[in-house]
Amino acid sequence: MILGNPYNFAIFTKTIKEWNMDNEFYNGVLFFCIDGKFFPKNIVTATLNYEIQQLKEKLKNLVDDEVLYNMQKDKAFSIIYNMTFPENTDIDNDYRFDISPESFADVNCYIFAVGNGKQIRIMATELYYNKEEARHDLSDIKISETFIANNDLNEMITKLDSY
Repeated sequence: MILGNPYNFAIFTKTIKEWNMDNEFYNGVLFFCIDGKFFPKNIVTATLNYEIQQLKEKLKNLVDDEVLYNMQKDKAFSIIYNMTFPENTDIDNDYRFDISPESFADVNCYIFAVGNGKQIRIMATELYYNKEEARHDLSDIKISETFIANNDLNEMITKLDSY
């Protein structure tokens, strides 16, 4: 199933029959296409009955923040990353902007979204994980971004509901 416009924002999902012994997990593939680029870049197995449900919840509960929405993408991505994964372990993780399916995060692919009341800004990249620092390297990253109207995103969520 392809939802959306691959040149702007789309969700690609397909159950792979050969990857499933029964109808319990619906293993398959899940990709986002953001500004014509696929995320994640490599194929990973997604447990679709779980990941689609989580994705719908995340998309239905996106947060508006004018400051982050209007900020330069590198700075906005870095701020959201640090809110989501704070260095200080005494600070709680803030997952409000993180729409990354778990299979994406498993391969260091992160998708963040922030709204302004009318549109949603979606930013994506794959990061290098520095094991010594136990943290992703945010220097010199290439972020893809796109903007989608709330109405268009809601239409995609409705179609995901039928999945």
